[in-house]
Amino acid sequence: MNAIQTFIANIIKGIVIGVANIIPGVSGATFALILGIYEKLINILTRFDNKLIKLIKKGEVKKIKEHISLDFLIPLGIGIVVSFLLVSKLLQYLFIHFNTQTWAYFFGIIFVSIFYIAKYTTRWKTQESLCFIIGLLVALSLLFIEPAIENDNLFFVFICGMLGIIGMLIPGLSGSYLLILLGNYKLIFITTVQNITNTTLIAQKNYFYLQLIICFLAGKIVGVVLFSRMIKWLLKYFKNKTFAILSGFITGSLIYIWPWQTNIENAKLIETLSYPTFNNHTDIYAVLFILIGIMTIIIIEKIAKKNKNV
Repeated sequence: MNAIQTFIANIIKGIVIGVANIIPGVSGATFALILGIYEKLINILTRFDNKLIKLIKKGEVKKIKEHISLDFLIPLGIGIVVSFLLVSKLLQYLFIHFNTQTWAYFFGIIFVSIFYIAKYTTRWKTQESLCFIIGLLVALSLLFIEPAIENDNLFFVFICGMLGIIGMLIPGLSGSYLLILLGNYKLIFITTVQNITNTTLIAQKNYFYLQLIICFLAGKIVGVVLFSRMIKWLLKYFKNKTFAILSGFITGSLIYIWPWQTNIENAKLIETLSYPTFNNHTDIYAVLFILIGIMTIIIIEKIAKKNKNV
């Protein structure tokens, strides 16, 4: 690939990861793993350190570019921002008009990704199997937590940003679903985006929502600095066990995106689950979209293998 093709490819990867971070129950880190850039991304994020600050102070642009792999990070970041500003509205439309089919598509994606991600664990012995079970149980435990009430306190929004970044760093744990449990998913991804992009609102109201998004992003930055270092350490010294527990997280996360859920607001997830009856076309289409989701990941994984150095 030439430089332009690589740049575009990384933007697309950023969009894919960004879309995953928006959807409750789906983890952006899961897609980073499938795309083959997870460890690379974690390593880059840990380079936001004192050395980088010194290079910025000295104005050494070339060394800064090399230190944090800007050729990779900039297009990836562009893709994530594009997905946040544009794709969130498309997803909102799909969930309103094609709710079951949309969840079915993402269910198929996550289901098949488990088999690819489990391969990162090079051996499966008793300890790895136990780690898998722990990850699975932790993910399933979120089923029984009742969502909190929306809170627009700026410090709380900052904490939401810190915890929300987990979905980008830890495969199988959805940052968006954690925001639902914290009560602020709608405030951050729907209300705030709509109000910031609405130019007819009075300036004071726009400023309030701008404050919210700044606090949320600041929390994400702090979360990246803290959690990325911890994950890098785990991958260095406990790689097999780490990927085993992540495989468990992802397996447990399937229940969050089960296509047949009833719309009960502010309910525990376990109270919303239902089952297909196949008495209508919706259930048949849902199964079809699960298969399409599976095929999507198979294709993406093949492409990622060919371009694993991108």
